[in-house]
Amino acid sequence: MGPGDRTTGEPAIIILTVAARHYASKQGIAEDVETLDLGSDCAVGDLVSLVKAGTRHDFAVIRRRWIAGGTGITLELTLDHPAQA
Repeated sequence: MGPGDRTTGEPAIIILTVAARHYASKQGIAEDVETLDLGSDCAVGDLVSLVKAGTRHDFAVIRRRWIAGGTGITLELTLDHPAQA
């Protein structure tokens, strides 16, 4: 079984690209996006939408990375903006 087949039970670490961070910061939603409770079932190409104050902000999962360390395995998801449908 590879890391991609595992469920850690922990939320993934969310990383934003420079463009996504710029957009999220400008919109005042960077902290909200970075603390999304996304799990290991997210795949590259998935769209992630955050609705705040009636406005939908779309991001795309562009990379998955498993990080193995002394405390176990953690999934890192990189989000980009604008999301390409």
